[in-house]
Amino acid sequence: MADHRAAVGDLARRLSGYVCEPGSAEYAKVVAIDNGRTRTPPAYVVRANATADIALAVEFAQRTGLAMTVRGGGHSAAGYCLNRGGVVLDLGLMKAMELDEDTDRLTVQMGATWNDVYGFCARETAPLIPVGGGCLTVGLPGFLQGGGYSFVSRSYGLGSDNVTGIELVDAAGRLRTLSADADAEEDRDLFWACRGGGGGNFGVAVEMTLQLHEPPAATVLGGQLSFPLERAMEVIEAYDDWAAGLPPEMAAYGYVGHEVDPAEPTRKIPAFRITPVYNGAYADGVDLLRPMLRLNPFDVRLYSMPLPTLESTIGRSTLVGDRQAYIRSGMIDDGTGWDQDMIGSLTEQLAVAPSKDSFVVWTHGRGKVLDLAGEDAGPYPHRDKRYVFELKAIWNDPADTRANVEWAYDVGEALSDDFDGAYVNYIDPLQKDWATAYYGEHLDRLKAIKKDADPDGFFHFQQSVDSDFEPDVTRPLDLSPLNRTIVPS
Repeated sequence: MADHRAAVGDLARRLSGYVCEPGSAEYAKVVAIDNGRTRTPPAYVVRANATADIALAVEFAQRTGLAMTVRGGGHSAAGYCLNRGGVVLDLGLMKAMELDEDTDRLTVQMGATWNDVYGFCARETAPLIPVGGGCLTVGLPGFLQGGGYSFVSRSYGLGSDNVTGIELVDAAGRLRTLSADADAEEDRDLFWACRGGGGGNFGVAVEMTLQLHEPPAATVLGGQLSFPLERAMEVIEAYDDWAAGLPPEMAAYGYVGHEVDPAEPTRKIPAFRITPVYNGAYADGVDLLRPMLRLNPFDVRLYSMPLPTLESTIGRSTLVGDRQAYIRSGMIDDGTGWDQDMIGSLTEQLAVAPSKDSFVVWTHGRGKVLDLAGEDAGPYPHRDKRYVFELKAIWNDPADTRANVEWAYDVGEALSDDFDGAYVNYIDPLQKDWATAYYGEHLDRLKAIKKDADPDGFFHFQQSVDSDFEPDVTRPLDLSPLNRTIVPS
């Protein structure tokens, strides 16, 4: 490896932040993400403390020829915020927030996680709420650039729909101010692309301005209704019919996996769980739940609390931590929903899962997400889908990786005829035809905007919008794409 010590020293002297290298006290902490399977060690981590630091990091990486990736919150389903032997630009020190009380808009630096934003909103903006992630430790930049579903997206649209402005450092190190009414056409195009075109593709988002909303009630209804999985055919089919007729104020997420048996807390049992969130009066939400309550769930927990508090209460249930994980996704059409063949296939596959920690969840879509379709809404292509399916295989022993990944891959393939696309925020290195699955009819325009904003492909990773990578899915599966972030040249 080339000796970059002089360049690193020069960079460190010019930063208002600092550089972390392997062996330093902070290094292990700042390269950890929410997936123990993905530990890809960079040579340097630049902890930016100001916009000027971001431009310096871009210039440093270009001058040294090192690859650079950007880390926001650090969930990054495939670990693409990291790289092996290059530079990671870490935004975690940049968390400043400011509310414009005249417009109810919140400007947030992109090192913030949703936990930071929810805490700020609970203290400073109540009753106004953001359209944010259901998991507290997710960072804003990847979530918002990939679309971003919230528990209140059926009321207010995707997270990306509620972005009104972006400050972005491009591959030339220039700070660009992006909005729908920016003076330059290329800045308007880039604003469009960054609101659904995937994180890490077009530049480094420094801050975004988010439209907040005043909910119809001070608290939301939230909680869970759990049913034994042996009743899946009956209950999921009833759920699907019920969910199709719900008003946009109600979101009803689904979960299939193992959960604690309330009658015997020392064991877990296979279950189907509904997570309802009603953006309105608690009693009205309970009325909407009555058809599912009449099906006699074995466990019911319902809360009435402000949305940020609810996020804190239920938003940690899908964390991976230091365990190993692999994620697959798929979009379920409104016309298809959960039919009996899909329910049967899913329950059969879960019964033979190598790990009982693995589970399936799905996001309840449509509502305002669909209503906002059009040129001004950005490139997210799956607005008409009823559910966003996510399979999260989780296991502990690295020796079990192949068994769990191949099982999860097979679950996705068994349902693939019923899927129409996939979700870029659950990015999957083994997804066939991934670019079309993630971006649909907008792919060509996104590539053109990428070429204009980053002509040399500086912001490039294994599944960046300009990549021609395709996984080899012949059996046995080639798992090497899971262990890298950049395709070898």
